Amino acid sequence: MSDQPVIRTLKEGDAFQGFLLAQEATYKVSVKGTEYLELKLADASGDLKGFLWDLRAVEGDLEAIRADAFVRVKGSVTSFNGRLQLRVDKIRFAPDAEVGDFSAFFPVSARPVPEMLAELDACLASILDPWIRALLTALFVDDAELRAAFALAPAAKSMHHAYLGGLLEHSLSVIGMAERACAHYPLLNRDLVLAGALLHDVGKTAELSYQRSIGYTDAGNLLGHISLEAEWISRAAGRIPGFPEGLRLQILHIVLSHHGRLEFGSPVLPKTPEALLVHYLDDLDGKLEVMFRAVAEESGGGSWSPYSRALDRMIYRVRWPKVEAVEN
Repeated sequence: MSDQPVIRTLKEGDAFQGFLLAQEATYKVSVKGTEYLELKLADASGDLKGFLWDLRAVEGDLEAIRADAFVRVKGSVTSFNGRLQLRVDKIRFAPDAEVGDFSAFFPVSARPVPEMLAELDACLASILDPWIRALLTALFVDDAELRAAFALAPAAKSMHHAYLGGLLEHSLSVIGMAERACAHYPLLNRDLVLAGALLHDVGKTAELSYQRSIGYTDAGNLLGHISLEAEWISRAAGRIPGFPEGLRLQILHIVLSHHGRLEFGSPVLPKTPEALLVHYLDDLDGKLEVMFRAVAEESGGGSWSPYSRALDRMIYRVRWPKVEAVEN
């Protein structure tokens, strides 16, 4: 992998030869009645669509070219509607042993996981309410399996923070904004807000699969992360003798309402100040991550990003320079 270009650096007209992860692989029929292969090819730097128009160019078993398989590809970079894509000339299945280091194929958080876990533990230690601290400790410290998954999982399939470690990074970002909001609005219950910030997406550790490409588990498709985490919270609270029922309801309300609207998947609307804050901070952090990514992307060129489905708009990528303070 070290001697091949990464997807993020590819430009129209470039030749490509190397290993990629086929996150999607679908055999389709063109308007002319000929069968072709449409792929979503990825490495750690990003992904792009790939098209093989002549299936005779597949080396080996056609059925081996499938979703979540590594492939060796030879082709050239073209552009369609402002988006880069790969015209595949040759492709074959690549066994895991041939690929070697998997880390080159999976996008990961820019923040080191140990650093983020230390920040998580510092947040837990700062909780003053003994009931909230006991609940969060039961979930994020005592449950080693959940803690490990929370540190590894993405925050979404594709919308925002869609990379390994993205869930923990997103949750800590919401906490950082929540601390500032609670200092600004002293009537807010800080411990309750931080609990909501940590718990609002914890169910994504079971909703999403992320061993290769990011997708949905059976539990994720059938129940969704909100239902999953609501059950976990109630179960953990039930194991803490004397846990206040009123507090359990308030924490659950933040979790159940954090999507903000019924049509966006929340069974209830935010009806407490803490729930309203967590909803807006979660939404803000997710949208800003999408915007920052669109501004940083080099594909397409020009002042505007390609159309973003996550935000229903194109993003203006020209940034006015920020004036930095000068030390005396």
